[in-house]
Amino acid sequence: MDKESRFKYESVQDAETLRRYMEAMTAGFAAGELHFSSREGEVCLHPGGVIGFVVEAKSMGGRMKLNLKFSWRENDGESEVDGGLTIAPGASDS
Repeated sequence: MDKESRFKYESVQDAETLRRYMEAMTAGFAAGELHFSSREGEVCLHPGGVIGFVVEAKSMGGRMKLNLKFSWRENDGESEVDGGLTIAPGASDS
């Protein structure tokens, strides 16, 4: 990136909308380009090489929280990939 860009968006959404956002991010990682925009601004990221990944999931007294964080450096060389995490959907009650 040539200049520093920041983007932040906060809202309350239903699970279907969040699923579509996650699918768009998955497609963006596959394409090597993630474009985020809102009325407040926009940023375009180019994921590639080895990407740092942090997942934090909590369940405390009926309150659920999930944080995902991805980080990488442009033009970063390859390093060892962990691959030790499994994420699986829960059983549907429908």
